[in-house]
Amino acid sequence: MNVPAHVAVVGGGFAGLAAAVRLARSGVRVTVLERRPFLGGRTYSFTHPATGEVLDNGPHVLMGAYTEALDFLAEIGAADKVAVQPRLHVAMAHPRLGMGAVSAPAVPGPLQAPAALLRYGLLPVADRVRLFAGALRLAARSRRRLAGETVSQALAAVGQSEAACERFWHPLAIATLNEAPEVAAAAPFVAVLRRGFFAGAKAARFVVARVPLSEVYTTDARAVIERAGGRVLTGTPVTGLVLGSGGAEGVVVRDGSLVEADAVILAVPCAALLRLLPPGLRDERTFRALAEVGTSPIVSTHLWLDRPVTWGSTFLGLLASRAQWLFDCGPTAAGGQRVASVTSGARFWDETSDEEIAREVMDDARAVLPGLRAASCLRAHVIRERHATLSLTPAADARRPSVETTVRNLFLAGDWIQTGLPATIEGAVQSGRRAADLARQVPPRQAASREPGPARSSAALR
Repeated sequence: MNVPAHVAVVGGGFAGLAAAVRLARSGVRVTVLERRPFLGGRTYSFTHPATGEVLDNGPHVLMGAYTEALDFLAEIGAADKVAVQPRLHVAMAHPRLGMGAVSAPAVPGPLQAPAALLRYGLLPVADRVRLFAGALRLAARSRRRLAGETVSQALAAVGQSEAACERFWHPLAIATLNEAPEVAAAAPFVAVLRRGFFAGAKAARFVVARVPLSEVYTTDARAVIERAGGRVLTGTPVTGLVLGSGGAEGVVVRDGSLVEADAVILAVPCAALLRLLPPGLRDERTFRALAEVGTSPIVSTHLWLDRPVTWGSTFLGLLASRAQWLFDCGPTAAGGQRVASVTSGARFWDETSDEEIAREVMDDARAVLPGLRAASCLRAHVIRERHATLSLTPAADARRPSVETTVRNLFLAGDWIQTGLPATIEGAVQSGRRAADLARQVPPRQAASREPGPARSSAALR
């Protein structure tokens, strides 16, 4: 089969790098163009200017059910940079009820996740039974039957109590969908439930990074691409897509030069995508619908404590709290501890100062961790991802496009593509690999035998 001589991939996050690695390893020459001076998209790390420590823009976890994301890490030689739980264990804490956990016992694999639900001590026994029965009923519902429903509506339909929603369902839904259950789409949430809790013990385990996020995948992915003869250009903003009679001919970068390509993969967020499209393409129904989709924020807060404070697990769910999740980031050079919170769907903090957010997170953590009550916060750093993901309402879920477009050699990738999942790393990798598989089938254009070489001048977009 003929393969295209050159594919341009715009965007250096999980989706773009997964696409580029698959192309490079199959013998396709590829150029990755990333506008920022570093790779990582919305999953990256950086050096904190005051302490010199490397911080993640927000702690991330994967599920064992996210098989394509884990396979991608193995493909680039980075599998040892993440740690997999031996069994499902998610510690939870309630300011009045104390500590609990969704924790799997040592029983045969297929029974571990269901047993974890039945052993969840922060719910009365009757609610645990209804929780398990409700999970089974939800998992049995088809995507078609769930279309148009919110998470709250779906939970009500399977008889879930207020306590079960507050202490299990809502934290899980907000963390996976980055949106409030009252407006979030049920179908992608149920897809995660089905894959995470009813696909065996391995699927239910959580996976955490051993190293800073950028180090998990960007360095190794770049090395794979460049060893295969590809190029990775950071600090290279793409300003437009060039279309001709035969389809996409390449992309224009900020200095006006043209990077020619036989196929183009746009692996950028929705808003950036719409800015790159020529007006005629942007006015197509798919893209007009995408322009109506909103976004939802994530706020992460790093706190430097004056003393070691641990709670026996890597992360902790904070119930009845706006901080939501607390991560143990390890000791500091000064002998203290750094912890980080992640709050999804955090619109309530849009107008709140960083100082107030840090204070609220500290208060929420102290309410459930007695060891924190004597600790002082020496420093805080708040990271606001105002457009972290699309706002995945039922209407937005229906508007998500596929990887393919009406242009034969133009493909889309990102966590916002319709994969059936929420906007997750797994969805980003799935879409990137699918885009690469389709791009490989595009025959080279007549002039494609030349090397991609340096970008050349282009006077205008067509």
